[in-house]
This record gives sequence, C-alpha cells and structure tokens, in this order.
Amino acid sequence: MFRAPLIVLVVTGLLAAGCGDSSSSSSAPPGATAAPADVTVALDWYPNPDHVGLFSAMDRGMFADRGLTVRTEEPSDVSDPIKLVAAGRADVGISYEPELFFAQQKDAPVVAVAALVPRALNSIIANTDDGIHSVADLKGKTIGEDGSKSTAAYLDTALDHAGIDPDSGVHRVNVGFNLVRALLAGKVDAVIGAFQNIEGEQLKAEGMHTVTFPVDRYGVPSYDELVLVANRVKLSSDAAYRSAVRRFVAGLAAGTAWARAHPSEAVAVLQAHAASDYKDILDRSVPATLRLLDTTTLSPAAWDAFGRWMQSRGLLQQPPDGAALVASP
Repeated sequence: MFRAPLIVLVVTGLLAAGCGDSSSSSSAPPGATAAPADVTVALDWYPNPDHVGLFSAMDRGMFADRGLTVRTEEPSDVSDPIKLVAAGRADVGISYEPELFFAQQKDAPVVAVAALVPRALNSIIANTDDGIHSVADLKGKTIGEDGSKSTAAYLDTALDHAGIDPDSGVHRVNVGFNLVRALLAGKVDAVIGAFQNIEGEQLKAEGMHTVTFPVDRYGVPSYDELVLVANRVKLSSDAAYRSAVRRFVAGLAAGTAWARAHPSEAVAVLQAHAASDYKDILDRSVPATLRLLDTTTLSPAAWDAFGRWMQSRGLLQQPPDGAALVASP
C-alpha cells in the first residue's frame, strides 16, 4: 500500500559523501565544514516506523553535525513528495520506486539518490486459520486490495506465479486503507498492499495467525520500496544543493546505523514523533523495520528490470529508462 515506509539508506555516492571536504578534520562528520543549509523533507506518509532512520538522525544530531537544519512536511496525497521536489518547493522527498517511473512518463525532473528501504515491504498477508499457507492456497479466496494500480499488478503477478487466474481464480475487493480492519473482521481471507513491518505486526499484535508473502518473492522483480527523491536539474546545476543532498544522505545513513545498533532507543525516538495510529505497536514494528534495512546502493540494472516489468503489466505507456532515474549527488 502506498504510504509511508521507511527511511534509510544509501546512495550510490555515499562513499564520496563520507570523504567530506578536503579541509575537514579526520574526526569531523562528512560535510561539517560546508555552508549551513536548511533542508525540507516531503514525507510519503504520516511519521511511522519506516522513518526511524530519519528521526534518529534528527534527534541524535547527525544532520546538525553536517551543517543541516532539517524540517519534515506531511503529505496530503501520495504524489505530493515528487510534485514538491520537482517544483522546488521541497528539497528532497520520500516516495516509492513505481512513483518515479510514473513521474518519468510525465517528464518530471526527479531522480532517486538513495534507497531508503531496499526491498519490498508490500506483501500479501493471509489468515492461516482460513487454510492459507502458500500463495497457491489463495485460489477461491477473497483478497482485499488497497486500490492502487501498482498493488493490483503485484497481485496479478503473484497469482500468475502460483498458477492462479488473477481474474477468475480469486475474489478481489477494494478495501482502500482498511486492510487490517477487513482482515480482522473476516471480510477477506487475505490482503495485499499491507507492509510486512507495520500492518503485519499490527495483525500479530491482535492475535491473528498470519502468513506473509512479500511480493518480490513471487514473480515481481526486486525493487526499492522507498527511495529518497531529489531534483535532477538542481543536482546538475546547483553545487550548494548537491552538497546539501549529499550531506543529507550521509546523515540519514548515520541515523539508520545508530538505530540498528540501538533498537530500544530507536523505539523511544519514534514514540516522540510517530503518528498516534502507530504508537501502540512501536515495540514490535520498529525492530521489524530495522531488520529489513541495510546499506546498499541503487542498481540501474535492477531499476531497468523493474521498469520493464511495469510496462509489461500495462502500468507504463512509454518505454521506461530505469537507469536514468538513478543519480549520485
């Protein structure tokens, strides 16, 4: 489901960012001697466990150490981060890999500079009490969807992968954002659009026996669930902006590394920032999120493969160029 999943990690140019300026002392954080900068971050959703690296970096001074003052903005729509970054009304944004391909079709000047969550969070989650233990067991079952085109394509692919006709082999119901409620109420046997680290943990906390099928293990190519988006034109033409983005990525990576090393403290950080809907399960969802994060680089080849998959599923009208959507600040 398109909403917020988390934040963290890494850019193809992170090693360069880690070198800092030649005038920096060896003990100073990368970019510590660069000009101070204000950075506005357009979030993909309300603050939640996926943002643990971001808020850890803010609270622990990883951005301040690099001369950055960081402010976050919550979206009114999933498309807001890309629109705001493209228009120069936000410096960076958090979005989803499919959204970058949709933006490319409209010639929006945005690129991904870091993989915040470098694997699929979007999953099929089923109630095992309904006899579901594999994707093949979904045949004849009722599946609740979040209504997005990308999620529908994920489900089509997973069902095809299991030998089930996506149109006639299951009953499909659009439940919007009420995925957890629909599954708990028994209105559906499984849902897709749920994130394994958030809704998956909410369902477990409610005592439901579930099985989780991340979509990238069932026919969907590997992809980066959440990415950090920057303005492509400004990266090439504005040295100050490029420096700020580079330092932001380095601070974000440092915040994530700290959170992974201090999971209990990271839970406390999120308690101070997360939206109320998420606070009751932070002791479960934050560790589940941290286990999914690692330091990685964006792969142009993987983005090309995912873009071709999107086109094969009718999500894109024009041939995509995944490699062009990946940049190093």
